[in-house]
Amino acid sequence: MKTTKLITAFLILISLNSFAQSGWTTCNTTVFSNRVGDIFMVNTQTGYAVSGNGSIVKTTDGGSNWATINVDTSIYCRSVEFINTQKGFVGAFPQSITTHNILRKTMDGGASWTDITPLLDTRARKGICGLCIPDSNTIYGCGNWYQDSAYIVKSADGGNTWSFIDMHMYASHLIDFYFLNKDTGFVTGTGLLPAQSAVILYTTDGGLTWAYKYQNTVSSEYCWKIQHFNNRIYFASIEDDATSICQILKSTDGGMTWNTHTVYPTSTIGSGLQGIGFIDSLKGWTGGGTLSFESNDGGITWDTNHVCIGMNRLYKVNDTLLFASGNEIWKYRPLSTGIGSTPNEVPHYITLNCFPNPANDLLTIDVTLAKPTHALIVLLDNTGKRVKVVDNTDKPSGTYQYQISTDKLSQGIYHVVIKTHQDQQSAKVSVKH
Repeated sequence: MKTTKLITAFLILISLNSFAQSGWTTCNTTVFSNRVGDIFMVNTQTGYAVSGNGSIVKTTDGGSNWATINVDTSIYCRSVEFINTQKGFVGAFPQSITTHNILRKTMDGGASWTDITPLLDTRARKGICGLCIPDSNTIYGCGNWYQDSAYIVKSADGGNTWSFIDMHMYASHLIDFYFLNKDTGFVTGTGLLPAQSAVILYTTDGGLTWAYKYQNTVSSEYCWKIQHFNNRIYFASIEDDATSICQILKSTDGGMTWNTHTVYPTSTIGSGLQGIGFIDSLKGWTGGGTLSFESNDGGITWDTNHVCIGMNRLYKVNDTLLFASGNEIWKYRPLSTGIGSTPNEVPHYITLNCFPNPANDLLTIDVTLAKPTHALIVLLDNTGKRVKVVDNTDKPSGTYQYQISTDKLSQGIYHVVIKTHQDQQSAKVSVKH
């Protein structure tokens, strides 16, 4: 018995050291009680992160420790960008329809914040999902990822005034940016109804006109995050609605054309793929739900790993430092030798049950929300086409029940999908008559 215990302890030690040798460690992020939506490092020591409970946190020791500098529980913080250590912006979604303070600015390193939402066009007050600051004067923000509303806000004077760019002719939702300079850049999102397939759009005139650089034919997919690795190589993630395989995108010609690479053979990994980032031309990670993945050949093939469950953003600081944000903040250094932390249990923000299955008259959908949030519940057919919007409203935490009549639905496989600020879940159901 003693020998068995010694062997077990030895194997655990080997496992921990093997994990540590990957270069990943978890940061001290006990200040968070919700998923970390975004992270931005001004330099190797000073950085900021935002989370779903309205928290803005700051590190001054290279990410080892984070301290809360502001909390507004009326909003869900989605994006953060800083021009320097003092001046920065946070984009957010309202937690209720009566809240509109979705864009804030600081001039003192986060010690105080000003709500600058009144400077925005009234059409842009549904939320800011992504932010991008290509230079100290030019700031872009985009929204919105869940309300079939696509727009961009832009400032050309450092955030003092803002213009509105209507994007409804290009996309239904916009999520993330990368701009090479004040005029040339990319935005990711979802295309037009009814297909709503993943898209990447490109502009060379500061957002006045856009061209599609990627658009697939799969319904109900989002092109989520985009990483500019260098002026030739880009990566992007595809977040799906439960009906297709998990894939990422890679460009080797400066974003003009994109190729898909399979990460996982099915989409049943929780929230699909969202975060993506590479530390060098070969080694990178992607994830978003209950699994994460690592590639060592430039994104061509992938293996599962256990880094940053709920991954939403991978932020490369330099060739030896990268951060991942999700249910925690993780830090990667290629030559790390300390013993890393083991992943925490994945929090469950949504419980979804559908019955009876198969359904031949009424389909009942039971949903439990652990936190107040905005809930989008849709019924998709087996190709990913949206059949019905079941709900698309703000919800307090609690349990909700919906019923769908199936008597006019064709026999076959359908998918119930629920998206909230924090999470996504899906359930496969069949209809038989």
